[in-house]
Amino acid sequence: MIDDEEAVRNLLSEILLKGGHEVVAASSGKQGVEIFEKVEFDLVFTDLGMPEMSGWQVSEKVRSINGRVAVVLLTGWDITPTASELKDKGVDLVMRKPFEVNQVLGVVQQGMELRDRSTKV
Repeated sequence: MIDDEEAVRNLLSEILLKGGHEVVAASSGKQGVEIFEKVEFDLVFTDLGMPEMSGWQVSEKVRSINGRVAVVLLTGWDITPTASELKDKGVDLVMRKPFEVNQVLGVVQQGMELRDRSTKV
């Protein structure tokens, strides 16, 4: 999970850990991609608005490394990307901030279902 805000990283990590998931947190898109290049992940949460590397750029990069990974774009901005924009950038799901525990766990389940479908194709 990649977010430049420490409070968001800590909260999302805690929710995911309590939900029984393993979590690796990164504070920047660049750091997240560097970790992703070394370790295989099932799901990536990435903040949209970060310095140096946006969530769109993170998504494109991780999808070029592993096309099966599910990508969730986190945003506190009032944006509504079209389905074609999401597909073009390699984003599967969008989750708005602030988020709730059940919302996070539901998005994880959706992401895993999407990943599993892509492995069967």
